[in-house]
Amino acid sequence: MHYLALLGSHEKNGITAGYLQAVIDALPTEATVDTVFLRDYEIYPDTKERACPALDEIEAKMAASDFWIICAPTYWGGLSGVMKQFFDCMRFRLVRMNSVADTLPGKYQNKHYLSMTTCFISSADNFFTGITDQTFVTIDRVLSGAGLIKVGEFVGTGTWGTHAPRPEKLAECQRWGQKIAHRPRKDDNTLKRYILLFFMIAIMALITMGLQAWWFDVFAAGTFWLTYCTFVIIFYVLLASILHFFTFVRHRRR
Repeated sequence: MHYLALLGSHEKNGITAGYLQAVIDALPTEATVDTVFLRDYEIYPDTKERACPALDEIEAKMAASDFWIICAPTYWGGLSGVMKQFFDCMRFRLVRMNSVADTLPGKYQNKHYLSMTTCFISSADNFFTGITDQTFVTIDRVLSGAGLIKVGEFVGTGTWGTHAPRPEKLAECQRWGQKIAHRPRKDDNTLKRYILLFFMIAIMALITMGLQAWWFDVFAAGTFWLTYCTFVIIFYVLLASILHFFTFVRHRRR
C-alpha cells in the first residue's frame, strides 16, 4: 500500500503534525508513505498560460497513492486556510465537469481517505458545539465529490495551552494507523448497509404486527398484509432519513 499524508497546518512540527505522525508510525514498515507539508509549496490556481508546478508535483503523489490522510487544524470553526486553498486550487484536477456544470468523480475514484483535525476546545465542548463539524463537512464534500471513500475521522481536542499531543489521542491515532493498514481498496458498503437495514426493519415490523394481531386483534381480517407492507415502507423511509440526518449531518465529534 502507498499512503499520502497531506498536512495543512501552519507548523511543520506542531501538535497537529504530531497526531498525523502517530498514524504514520502505526502503518506497516513495508508501506510507502509520502508526507506533504503544504506550506513548503507555492500553490496557486492553474492559468491558461501554464499549470502550477507545485500542483503537478502533489498531483503525481496523489495519483500514485492508494490511501490519503488529510490532516489540518480547525480555525474559526472551519478548515484551515492552507488546506482550503489547496482544495480550491485543485478543484478542476480532482473532479470533472459536464456540459451543465455537474461535478463528477475524476481519476481518483474509489481511493480511500482518513480525515484528521485539531481544535482548541475540549472534547465535551466540541460534542455540544460541533466546532469541528464544518471542517469535516468541507473535507468530505471535496473528496466524496472526487469519488473517494471515507474510512473514518479523528479530532484532537484540547490543544489550547498544550505543547505536545495528548497520550490518549496519540493512542487513538495509532489505532487508526493499524485499522487503515488492513483496509481493502474498494469497500463502499453503503448500499449493502441500507439493504440490510431494510430487511431488519421488515422482520421486526412483521413480528411486532403479528403479535399485535394475535394478542389484540388490531387488524381486521383481509387487511393485514396491506397494512404491514405500507407500514414497513413508511417506517423504513422515515428511519433512514433520521439515521442519515444524525449520522452525517449532525454527528458530533469528540
